[in-house]
Amino acid sequence: MRVHAAPDSDAPVTEGAGASLHPLLSGALKDRALNLAGTLTQTLSAPPQDGCLASGSAALAVCGGQLARTHSDRRAADAALARLEEAIHVLAADPLTSSLYSGFPGIAWAVELVDRLLGTEGEDRNGDIDEALIKLLGRYPEHAPYDLINGLIGIGVYALARWPRPGAAQCLLGVVEQLARRARHDQDGVCWWTPPSWQGPRRDLYLPGRVDLGVAHGIAGVIPFLARVHRLGLARQTVRPLLDGAVGWLLAHMVDTASGPTVPYYVADGVEPRPARSAWCYGDPGVAAALLLAARDAGELAWEEAATDLAVRAAARSPGQAGVEDAGLCHGSAGLAHLFNRMYQMTAEQALADAARYWVEQTLELCSTAGPGLGPVPTVVAHPAYKGPGLLMGAAGVALALEAASTIVEPAWDQMLLVSTAGPAGVRAR
Repeated sequence: MRVHAAPDSDAPVTEGAGASLHPLLSGALKDRALNLAGTLTQTLSAPPQDGCLASGSAALAVCGGQLARTHSDRRAADAALARLEEAIHVLAADPLTSSLYSGFPGIAWAVELVDRLLGTEGEDRNGDIDEALIKLLGRYPEHAPYDLINGLIGIGVYALARWPRPGAAQCLLGVVEQLARRARHDQDGVCWWTPPSWQGPRRDLYLPGRVDLGVAHGIAGVIPFLARVHRLGLARQTVRPLLDGAVGWLLAHMVDTASGPTVPYYVADGVEPRPARSAWCYGDPGVAAALLLAARDAGELAWEEAATDLAVRAAARSPGQAGVEDAGLCHGSAGLAHLFNRMYQMTAEQALADAARYWVEQTLELCSTAGPGLGPVPTVVAHPAYKGPGLLMGAAGVALALEAASTIVEPAWDQMLLVSTAGPAGVRAR
């Protein structure tokens, strides 16, 4: 796998792949957001310790590629290609897992995305990755995860980015076959089981296992993947029953609260389900965005109405109930700003725009402070509310969310979160 050169200086690297009809930020708030995004990106020059998509060189390559596309920035394009070369070196030199976020599929996904953002596509550099994943899916271990972060859905996200190359369909069908084999059917629909071995140090609390309802590790991540595969026309006789069943199961296990139904973290025998915090990884905003995208791809108005209602209720939740403690994408304020912005673009619901702006303001407060004589110009504090330079919980992710709120360029990077309206080969959610 080789890194291509940056485009010639006369070649455009802007022209976003799909402009927002309703730009979120304007005026002073937009200026503050862009200032902080610029300040954060200046902290990304030092090479990270690994190559992974969540927090390593691949993450910074994606960030640089998106910024180059948004601002026609040659230095950002060069930095993206340098970080991509580092990630590819890791892929070639080190044994890696099949996790999208910490393994070789994530680095390959970054190669695919950055090449497309910079217009440096040439020879197919991921054909060997396709072959390796097709073989892996044919013998995927029974005990291995199915989720987005570490498992089958993550492989599926990589394969969607490869569409319509020949290996993409084989990978997608391999993921669908494994999901169908692992699916559990009951009177509420279809779910997937999370055994105690995947649950970390608290696994003894959830014996013999649980059904996870989040986007990052649960069935809410399966739903938009299946909906996109269905829209591509692959294995519909298998995919559609799984999709319908998964949506039905999720909606049947929402928890009633004084403000309306909400999505719990998980369902487990003998454990009272409890409402999750507001986040992408778990909770109503992430689930609402996933269900809304699935509704558009599957043409299901009832799902769209349920998703919009869930999103609006989440937008109305008091900040004290949201459980936000940092600014990262995964479970922080920038992640909420991005989710509500994305859903606002799809629904034109003003309450979602208001929530997105509120969480932008909270991100500015968490990440910056006005220095002496600087007025509204933000400066990064000594102990910023993010972890390192990465995408998922770090500075790059915060910067990209602020950029997405401030510009009309399609944030192609958020395909890794399963919240992107832009799909493979230009396929867009309805």
